[in-house]
Amino acid sequence: MQRILLASLLFVGVSACGYHPDPEDLIHIVDSPADVRVCQNLGEVSPVVPTTPGFGSATDSMKEAVVALGGTHLYLQQTTQDWSLVRGIAYRCGPGEARETVIRAKG
Repeated sequence: MQRILLASLLFVGVSACGYHPDPEDLIHIVDSPADVRVCQNLGEVSPVVPTTPGFGSATDSMKEAVVALGGTHLYLQQTTQDWSLVRGIAYRCGPGEARETVIRAKG
């Protein structure tokens, strides 16, 4: 009985160490400018695209572009009132992000 329990725990421990998510899976998708207000804008990663069926492949392409730019967040900017059209913008948020620096002239 103890051997079975030990083997089960060992198997669970080893399998937990084996998971490595794709970089695209780590990208946070947000739809509010407040979510990225203190983040570094890396640029647009898509033109305006429709959110019709098939939008998943467009989102995947946007996430790949965010990863290529070294980003952490994909901001889907609403371009129509009903969200039928959006634009993707890459941002880098978190530690190491660029912040505004105020430089004062000595006088």
